[in-house]
Amino acid sequence: MRKHLLALCILVGSTSLYAQDEIKALTESELEAIKSQMPLEVEQQYNEGIALFQQKNYSDAIQKFSSVIEAFPNFDLAHYYRGKAYVETKQFDLAQSDFTKSTEINPKNALAFMEIAAIYGQKKDTENEVKYISLAMQAEPTNANFPYKAALIHFQNGNLEEALTFLNASITADPKFASAYNDRGSIFKEQGKIDEAIADYKKASELDKSSKIVYNNLGTAYRKKGQFDLAIQSYTTAATVDKNFYLAINNRGLAKYEKGDYAGALADFDMVLQLKPDYAFAFNNKASVYLKQEKYADAIKACDKAIQLNADYGVAYYNRGIAYEMLRESKKSCADWSKAAELGIDAASSYYSNSECYNF
Repeated sequence: MRKHLLALCILVGSTSLYAQDEIKALTESELEAIKSQMPLEVEQQYNEGIALFQQKNYSDAIQKFSSVIEAFPNFDLAHYYRGKAYVETKQFDLAQSDFTKSTEINPKNALAFMEIAAIYGQKKDTENEVKYISLAMQAEPTNANFPYKAALIHFQNGNLEEALTFLNASITADPKFASAYNDRGSIFKEQGKIDEAIADYKKASELDKSSKIVYNNLGTAYRKKGQFDLAIQSYTTAATVDKNFYLAINNRGLAKYEKGDYAGALADFDMVLQLKPDYAFAFNNKASVYLKQEKYADAIKACDKAIQLNADYGVAYYNRGIAYEMLRESKKSCADWSKAAELGIDAASSYYSNSECYNF
């Protein structure tokens, strides 16, 4: 039998971590610090602005903060929170101007730098987005979320070494930051440093035992090392954390398949389809098992299901072509390999070229 492919489903855990702070009135200590300079009515207007913001009455909040700024131009928090109100009303240029003014008055206002970074992020201006995150890091070096956000940006743009640098900074700032270890592990996995990836995933799982993503990623790293029992154990833990986590169950099926436990793999793929009946990958994976078991008619039916769900699923056409070939239905196998080749499956193109397909 010819060698065939399996579709893989691997999750990399990452989340967006732009800084979010709670809008609040001035504390007693903050009031004391500025009381000698700020008239009482200005304090009241500021707190009224905060209340309006919390009520999502952004236009009136802007007016209140503007009154505060007119009376007390160097009040950085008034500029900062008016900027946030401008963001809510999608007046981004005005927001950026206020955030910039806030940082000029108070260079330690890291959250204002992060808000400017977020605005550049919306503009897809990665260079300036990372620049202002770096300024936030300088203003607040102990905040692990700032370098973590920069790392995500670099990771999404394929700049793995830069992402590693920022993840290392994030872990230095907070050695118990589970997500940073998880994402660093994913970069190591991308780089083929599987032992380092496993070490980071294990550390992340120790720090956050509730993260299904971490256990799923750890399972995938073990699979890459051929340690299938450990992979199955990790995927099982992920599915225990969330019994509806079909991706981990699918991946566990792949580990069982690679181990040679075809019955176990089929059971997992069927479990996936109970949770998500429209998951085309699971039907294709079932077809791959049937091919190993020489159940070619069953493989064709499974591929049919996958293709019904996703008409552009090249691997399913490729696997169905193998099943047709084994049943000596050469015309159908060539048609499937031709379609798979169109969809970018190189092995299908090779099969088509090295067979009798040109005779049809």
